[in-house]
Amino acid sequence: MKEPIVAFLICFAITIVCVLTQSAGSPVTDITWLCAVLSLIAVPLIFVRRIHPRDEAEAGVVISWSWRDFLTGVITVAILLIPVALGNHFLRTAILGMDFQLNLDNYSRLETPLYYEIPIQFLCVAMPEEFFYRGYFQTAMLKYFRSKPKFTKAAPALAIALASYAFALAHLPSGNITRLLTFFPGLLFGAIRYRTGGLIGAIVCHACCNLMMVVLNVHYF
Repeated sequence: MKEPIVAFLICFAITIVCVLTQSAGSPVTDITWLCAVLSLIAVPLIFVRRIHPRDEAEAGVVISWSWRDFLTGVITVAILLIPVALGNHFLRTAILGMDFQLNLDNYSRLETPLYYEIPIQFLCVAMPEEFFYRGYFQTAMLKYFRSKPKFTKAAPALAIALASYAFALAHLPSGNITRLLTFFPGLLFGAIRYRTGGLIGAIVCHACCNLMMVVLNVHYF
């Protein structure tokens, strides 16, 4: 129980440093951001390979390709697309009072062009975050609760919830309290991880959900 919490606190501290150096200039910001991304992979591997050596697959720190898991992620996003789009439209127009203008020229307003955003979301956001939170952290929590007779049946739900909670907390250093809402998609990613037994489905779903919001939100002013 102690190890994954320590690992989380290390990564969380690196994220805070990354946020604090955002105004320091591009090179420093890029370096700290890269460190934050890499820490999500490096810290679990250090614990699993060096500090408390054990089988990497059992520790959840292995990413194995699976077409079945890939399709699970894609199908999940496809099912979510219409309800998320409608809910987002209602939120932004009826509640936030924003205007909706569907125009391909809107994509020129993006800070990062889509052809850069896509690989960034898959390789630099979804993959390291799912590797840590659903691969390493959720697996550790699942094993811990399964070792406790009182929590054996509830172990999957507790592990998914705690991993999602840690995932949401990791978004707090951005300064936006609404980022805590990432707890809810975290539950979805955790459920996919648990059901498939791998990380590919969760990674694909995570990246595609992020990209979906980028594509949708660019049309609101």
